[in-house]
Amino acid sequence: MLIIEKDEWISTLLVKFLSGAGYECHVATDARDGFRNATEQLPDCIICDVMLPDIDGFWVARRVRGERTRLATTPFAFLAEVEDPELRLQGLSVGADVFMSPPFRHEEVVAQVNALVGMAERLREKYDSAHPVSKGGSALRGDIGQISVPTLLTMLEMERRTGELKVTPKGAAAAVFEIVEGELAGAKLAGLDQEPLEVMKSTIHWRSGEFSFQPGRVAATQGVRRSLSGLLLEALRIMDEESRSG
Repeated sequence: MLIIEKDEWISTLLVKFLSGAGYECHVATDARDGFRNATEQLPDCIICDVMLPDIDGFWVARRVRGERTRLATTPFAFLAEVEDPELRLQGLSVGADVFMSPPFRHEEVVAQVNALVGMAERLREKYDSAHPVSKGGSALRGDIGQISVPTLLTMLEMERRTGELKVTPKGAAAAVFEIVEGELAGAKLAGLDQEPLEVMKSTIHWRSGEFSFQPGRVAATQGVRRSLSGLLLEALRIMDEESRSG
């Protein structure tokens, strides 16, 4: 467990909670030292203050998510003392999983960290079920019954991959996601360029069929790159509203 926190009282409190739950804890007091520790230790979870003495915590999150090692998939929790929707949105956009705000309760901190670590383990298990088809292990192919489309997109985003993800369900036309450094640059359905959100809504609940991811440059045609996790959340929100109204 890596805690990046400038306030000694807060870091001591978190260490007490988490070490009591069986986690080995390391503490850094600024962004640069925190990121260096992260690359050396490859922790199971990172808890990071948004406000740090040298650079903000958003810089740490970006660097972590940009790594080409398993560090990129490490659960990341931000500490923030204010309930600011814009702050939370910015944190989620750079790859944070959750926000935690003081005052901290022992049971809540431990439960949140346990949930994050468990989620990461499940994602890696599903991701590992996709067997590599190239010598370098960069290309992937598998069954969407074993690893869902949202899980695939989440892992490709966290690993900042660039390439083309093709998802072919049984008895329906294929969807293609053009991904650049973990962001969605374009999407197609049945061979035609479509609004990425609509393609996301169409594929999010596919449970049978195949997928393949081919790394490399993509000839994206739709311009602005968009957050994969942001689109997933938006698609789920819209589908939930439609189900309620329908």
